[in-house]
Amino acid sequence: MSFYSLILSICIAVTTFLAPLATPVATPENNDDDFVPVLRFVATSDSHIITPGDIGSTRVAKMINTTYAYADADADYTALDAVLFSGDITDDGAIISYASFVAATDNVLREGTERLAVVAKSHDCSNYGKKALGIFTELTGQETDFHRIINGFHFIGISTSDSEEYQYTEEQVKWLDEQLAQAVADAPDQPVFVFNHEHVLNTVFGSRSNDGWGLDVFTEVFEKYPQVIDISGHSHYPANDPRAIWQDTFTALNDGGLSYYEFTVYNETSVHPSGSKTMTQALVIEVDAENRVLVKVLDVNKSKFVDEYLIDNVTDAQKTKYNHEYRASLSTAPVFSEDAQLKVSKIAGKYTVKIPQAETTGDNKVYLYRLTVTDENGNVVHTDWALSEYYFATVPDTVKFDSFKVSAGTYNVNVVAEDVWGNISTPLTTTINK
Repeated sequence: MSFYSLILSICIAVTTFLAPLATPVATPENNDDDFVPVLRFVATSDSHIITPGDIGSTRVAKMINTTYAYADADADYTALDAVLFSGDITDDGAIISYASFVAATDNVLREGTERLAVVAKSHDCSNYGKKALGIFTELTGQETDFHRIINGFHFIGISTSDSEEYQYTEEQVKWLDEQLAQAVADAPDQPVFVFNHEHVLNTVFGSRSNDGWGLDVFTEVFEKYPQVIDISGHSHYPANDPRAIWQDTFTALNDGGLSYYEFTVYNETSVHPSGSKTMTQALVIEVDAENRVLVKVLDVNKSKFVDEYLIDNVTDAQKTKYNHEYRASLSTAPVFSEDAQLKVSKIAGKYTVKIPQAETTGDNKVYLYRLTVTDENGNVVHTDWALSEYYFATVPDTVKFDSFKVSAGTYNVNVVAEDVWGNISTPLTTTINK
């Protein structure tokens, strides 16, 4: 038995022993009765597995089991055809971490479900460098750049290069272009699913220049093929944000990932809100005979779908349905209910502001709330912001700001709601007399 095989056997034994920890707690419901799939797969990233049976391994197994439960409940199509991982499957790229990933998936995958994954530069190669690609292939038997056909649909994955000099080489970009050309020539009316770790720059939520998580190495290639649906992770930005799907010349999806939430708020990067470590998201993706693509955002921890997108324009050269600029132009500002009140309480000399959530229309969502406190002369003495927590499976009815102090005087307190497109509500106001 080889060293790799020995490590894998140990990880499988440990994972099997811990398997009861990875069972789904609930079966999500499928309410799209008019959509009959001919293909179904689940896609995620950033499981950050370290050892067998750890939280990353458990979340991977639970994601797969929950998707099986969902598929089993579908009267029309019960298959789960593939499980896809867009990089950072391990936290440090150690051999035992890769073996733990294989064990976590092998322990729950059924016959007929294909496992595919790409290797990322950031975490998957942090221990053994580019040698990690060979370790991955040795343990999984899967090449790190791949082009597979599943149920007649093309799946293309591209990993970081094995060169120490480049994250992706010119040869890889050329290969990707060639594979896409072949896929589109074979099935011009079908979506082509592409998997890579980093978002394409300035596409989905988390890919903007000021976020720091986007790369433009694939942009020119993807722009040639409107059939492309690119699925990526890396940013840890939530997949149930309306900006997590992007369309223009092609389509891009942010898969959310399995580890934690992160945001950029007013150019403050790496914001990790309270409860972010419970973040566990994946995309359950289905295609029907008309080549419509239904994307359901799964909160793995809660076994609940928290959003969905229907892509019915994959071959359009220019797509507006999920184009950010187009959707922003149609959006309207959030609205507080007529009886909404801004409540201020004082405890131990500090003031706390609490407000009810504002409302939006369509697929819009309140992103955050901004608090401004001014004195009698209009001078700003305190500002703050609070995320709406729209990214959780259960959104709270109210939002509370951090407590603050003011000196003696009269103060105006003002709170506005800001949606994901930057629209700002009329304010809720009150007065503090100290």
